[in-house]
Amino acid sequence: MSALRVLCVTPFGPSGRGGIDRLYFYLRGHVETHGMAGIDLRFAQSRGGASGNGWIATFPLILARFAGQLARFRPDIVHINFATGGSLPRKYSILKLARAFGARIVVHFHGQFIEDKVAARTPAGRLFKAIATGADIVIALGQAHADGFRRIGVDADRIVIVPNGIPDFAGEGVLEQKSGQPLHILFSGLLTENKGMQVLIPALARLGQTVTDWHCVAAGNGEVATFSAMADQAGLRGQMTFTGWIEADDMHRYMREADIVVLPSRTEALPLSLIEGACAGAALVATDVGNVRSIVEDGVNGALVRREPDAIAAALAMLATNRARLKEMQAASRGIYRKRFTVSALADALRAVYLKAAAR
Repeated sequence: MSALRVLCVTPFGPSGRGGIDRLYFYLRGHVETHGMAGIDLRFAQSRGGASGNGWIATFPLILARFAGQLARFRPDIVHINFATGGSLPRKYSILKLARAFGARIVVHFHGQFIEDKVAARTPAGRLFKAIATGADIVIALGQAHADGFRRIGVDADRIVIVPNGIPDFAGEGVLEQKSGQPLHILFSGLLTENKGMQVLIPALARLGQTVTDWHCVAAGNGEVATFSAMADQAGLRGQMTFTGWIEADDMHRYMREADIVVLPSRTEALPLSLIEGACAGAALVATDVGNVRSIVEDGVNGALVRREPDAIAAALAMLATNRARLKEMQAASRGIYRKRFTVSALADALRAVYLKAAAR
């Protein structure tokens, strides 16, 4: 039997490294080493390099290139990764074009669920529902999104939960490497209002009133200058380091050093930064949004907190002053990663999805 041909569509294709593309960077490395039995997996991009709404000008060329790939490769299945915002019109166009070439469609959602916009029948809501209901299989990152897809009309038998997965960059000795002196706190992500840096900084200022032996690294690009100045004004100069954009190897080093990974986001899907933190054996402090509770088990490997400085500071202080509890949570994080979020588990789950889509 010939291999099932699958064309996987991500924002920047094989050249991408951030967000969704980082997930598939990990997957491609695994597939190159271990293969994916019976699957010929290739990649396409859905977005050019233009910033903001500049994608509108470049998208016709992207779509033409995608049509060329469809004509040459003739995929049995097109696997479309999508979020919200400008992703919706792009992915709807790609879905319709793939259908025209006779492919089965798998859509894989990584963004903020917009059930309110679906109910209000806004343009974004209508596109979101059309993408979800127009696919053969819908991949949700966790139960929260799976329930949301059912509520907007996707048949339950077409919804599959596939958590994100990453390679084990930490290794079995990572827990023994953590000294805990000083306490290493890590924020990993885009420095924006959505990710919560404007509530994390005052939370750290409150933490500093009772606990002094700690340091926080904010690793990521975005509004670095704005938040660095905010940290200085809060009296945190010397206790916070802002790295800007860093490569994966450097990020993994910070993860291995971290005692706690903190992410006070307003919205999330299933954040890779928390999965990376679990892999590296860090306790996790995060807001209970999207599918975060798939990674953070409150009281087991970390704390689910309100998006308020006092709540975040209290969770950090509890871990800083109870090192035995901190070590228990770090070990639990490592166990949760190994059980649910390995890249091999992701590859196996996607292979099963492709076979299910082909059988429909």
